[in-house]
Amino acid sequence: MRSHSIDSKLSFIFIGTALLASIAGQWLLSEQENLVAALTLYGISIGLLLLALAREPIEAAPPRHTNSLKSAGQARWLLALASAICTVLAFTLNADATFVVEGVPEYQFTLIGLLAWFASIVLFLAAFWQPEKNAAEWRDALLARLSQWRKGFTFRVGWTGVALIGVLALGIFFYFYHLDMIPAEMTSDHAEKLLDVNDILHEYYPVFFVRNTGREPLQFYLTTAIIQLTGLPLGHLALKIGTALTGFLTIPATFLLAREMFDETIGILAAFFVAVSHWPIAIARMGLRFPFTPLSVALSFYFVWRALKYQKRNDYLIAGLVIGWGLYGYIPSRSIPLVAMAWCGAWFVLGGWKQLDHWGSFVVNTSLLAGMLFIVFVPLLRYSLDFPGEFWYRALTRVSNIEKPVGGDLLSILGRNLANLALAFNWRGDEVWTVNISYQPILDWVSGALLVLGVAIVVYRLVRLRSLVCLLLLGAVSAFLLPSALSLAFPRENPSMVRMGGAIPFMAILLALPAALLWTRFRQGLANSRGGRVLGTLMIIGLFVPIVLLNYRWYFFDFDLSYRRSSENSTEIAAVMREVADSIGDLQHVYNVSYPYWVDGRAIAINLGDIEWHNFSLDVRDLLTDDNVNLFYTLNPNDEQNLGILERRYPTGQIKIIRSRTPGQSFLSFFVPARPTR
Repeated sequence: MRSHSIDSKLSFIFIGTALLASIAGQWLLSEQENLVAALTLYGISIGLLLLALAREPIEAAPPRHTNSLKSAGQARWLLALASAICTVLAFTLNADATFVVEGVPEYQFTLIGLLAWFASIVLFLAAFWQPEKNAAEWRDALLARLSQWRKGFTFRVGWTGVALIGVLALGIFFYFYHLDMIPAEMTSDHAEKLLDVNDILHEYYPVFFVRNTGREPLQFYLTTAIIQLTGLPLGHLALKIGTALTGFLTIPATFLLAREMFDETIGILAAFFVAVSHWPIAIARMGLRFPFTPLSVALSFYFVWRALKYQKRNDYLIAGLVIGWGLYGYIPSRSIPLVAMAWCGAWFVLGGWKQLDHWGSFVVNTSLLAGMLFIVFVPLLRYSLDFPGEFWYRALTRVSNIEKPVGGDLLSILGRNLANLALAFNWRGDEVWTVNISYQPILDWVSGALLVLGVAIVVYRLVRLRSLVCLLLLGAVSAFLLPSALSLAFPRENPSMVRMGGAIPFMAILLALPAALLWTRFRQGLANSRGGRVLGTLMIIGLFVPIVLLNYRWYFFDFDLSYRRSSENSTEIAAVMREVADSIGDLQHVYNVSYPYWVDGRAIAINLGDIEWHNFSLDVRDLLTDDNVNLFYTLNPNDEQNLGILERRYPTGQIKIIRSRTPGQSFLSFFVPARPTR
C-alpha cells in the first residue's frame, strides 16, 4: 500500500512537471519564439508523461454479453409491416414540388406525409423495442418510489452533479452572454437563411432548401419555432439563439459520451472544455448551421458506444434515430453514419465477437440501427435521389472540379492539407474571420499543451494496452477532421473550424485525459496530506483558471473587434435609415447604394424590420426618383462614381460622414431635402 502511494506521488510529480513543460512549450509556439526550445520542452513533457504511465495496469477483459437473439412475435411483425407501409407513404407524399426557388423545385413537407413519416418512426420503434421491465415490475418500482416519497422527499447531489452544474453555468455564460451584440453583424449567409425562415413563416415547408448552394432544414425550423414562441423579430438574434442553444446542449451530450467511454472525471472535464473553449463557442454563436454537427456527433456516439458496450437493442434503435436526425443539420454530419458503422465493425472484428453468446443478435441489432436511420432519412433521401445535383453540390465543389479545377496532384494537395490541419490547433489555424481571428491557433496555449499530452496518452494506451476505446477515439477524431482536409479544390479553406466541428466532442476528451490523469494521481498519492492538498489544489486552479480567462479574452474582446473590422456594419446603416424614416421621411425613399464586397442590402432590409425592402442597387441610377419628398442615400466612402451621379442629379444634396464605432467602417449619407412648394 505504501509502495502504491509512493508510485502515485511520483506519478503526480511527473505528470505535473510534464504539464508545465508542455504549457511552456506551447506558449513559445503561440508567441512564435524559439521553435527548437518549444519542441524540446514538448519532448521532455512527453517523456515524463510516459514515465508516469509506465506502471498503469493492463485493462481487464470486458464482460461477456448475454443478450440473446429474440424472435419477433406476430404483433411485432405486423407493426414492422405497418412501419414499412408508412415509410413508403412518407417517401411518396413529402414531395410536393409546387414551390420553386431560383428555378429549382423545393419539395415540401405535407401534412399527410409528415403524419406518415412520424408514424413510420413510432411503429418501427414499437416493433423492435425490448422493454427492460414487464408491467408488474414497473408497477412495483413505481409503488416503491411513492413509498419513499411519503417518508420524506430527499434530494442529494454528489460531487459529479455539483461539478456538472458548475460547468453548465459556465456554458450558459459563454454561449449566451452579450449574444445580441457578439458577433455583431450578419453576413450574406445569414440573409439567405432568414429568407428561408421567412418562407416557413409564410407557410412553405421545404424538405431541403436550395438557396445558396443548398442547405439542410433543421436550423430553419428551429429558428421559426423560436420566433413564434418568443415573439422575436425575423433577424440575426433569432438565428443566434437557436445555434447557441444547440452548442450549449453539446456540453451535457459530451459529458455523457466521455463518461460512457471513460469515467465521470473525464466526462466533467470534457464538458468543461466544450463549455469554455472558443472553438465550439465561436461556431455556435455565429448563427449558422455549424453547431448541429458537434451535438449530433456527441449524442450519436454516446448511444453507439452504449449499444456496443451493453449490447442492448434499444440503444441501437436510439442511435439510429439520433444519427438520422443529425443528417438534417449540417453537411459534415453525413459522415456520421459511416463512422458509426466503422465503430461497429471495428468493435466486432477486434474482439467484440468473443463477448457475444449469439453473433446473430449483433447482426440484427446493427441492421435495426441502419433501418431506423433509413426511416428517419426518408424525406431527404427522396429529394437526394430526385435532385442529386442540388443535394451534393456544396460537398462536391470542395473535393472535385465542379466549381473550380483542382490545381495540382490530388495526393500532394491532400498531404499539404493534412499537414496544415495538424498544425491548426497549436500553430496556425483557420483563416476565415467569421469564426476565428485569421490564422490564430484553434486552441489557447494551455489547451494546446493538453492536446499534445492527450494524444500521447491515447497512443501509449493503444500501443501498450491494446485499448479498443482509444482506437475508436483516435479513429473518430481523424474521421471528423477529414471534411476539412478534403477541401482539395479550395485548399485555402483548410483548416476549417466549421467543417471539422464534428471532432469537437472527441477533441474535448483528448484535452480532458491529461488533466484527469493529474487529478487521479493527486487523489491517490497526495490528497491525504495537508501539503499535498494545497499543492494539488494550486495545480488544478493554475490549470483551469487560465483556460477560462484566455478564452474569455479571446472571444469577447479580441475576436469581437476582429469580427467587426472584417464584417460590414448593416446594423448601423439600418439604424441611421430608420431614424431618418421615422423623423423626416419614410422607408420608401431611403436607399442604399451598394458597392462590391460591401454590405448586403438584404441584411439592411432585415435590420430595418422589412424583409421586402429592396431599395438597394450597385448602380445609383436605378434608385433615382423625381418624387418631391425628402430622399436619403447611404454610400460606401470609396464610391466616387455613384456619389458624383447623386451630386449632379441633386445639387442641393447634403453629404455627411457617419462615424462607426468600429475603426474603418464609417460610411457616407446623402440627404436630399424636398423642394419647397409655392
